[in-house]
Amino acid sequence: MPEISVQHQCATLTDLVDCESFGAPIGDLPKQTDSGFYQEGNLTAGTWECAPGKLQLDLDITEFCHLLKGHWILTSESGQVTEIKAGDSWVFPNGWKGTAEVVETVRKVYLIISQE
Repeated sequence: MPEISVQHQCATLTDLVDCESFGAPIGDLPKQTDSGFYQEGNLTAGTWECAPGKLQLDLDITEFCHLLKGHWILTSESGQVTEIKAGDSWVFPNGWKGTAEVVETVRKVYLIISQE
């Protein structure tokens, strides 16, 4: 029988470790860390943090996100600009392309659905 997976600490206090870059850096590579606390099949959940910088994204996943802290600006390939601030939730749809400019260090919790 499946069991519930719980991260027993406040998401803002989660110990994060260095991780691969989420997207290609534009300029210097911003420091990125992740908890990746749950993985099953095509689902991955965790907490991710990124220092200020700019990333080029070309996503082959669907990702639900909730921003715990920080501020970033997402600009789609078509030119739509979306500002995300602490407390906001959003979905990156599969196939989304654009840039993510981290204005102030961001920390998000996420659920990724991979395309298997």
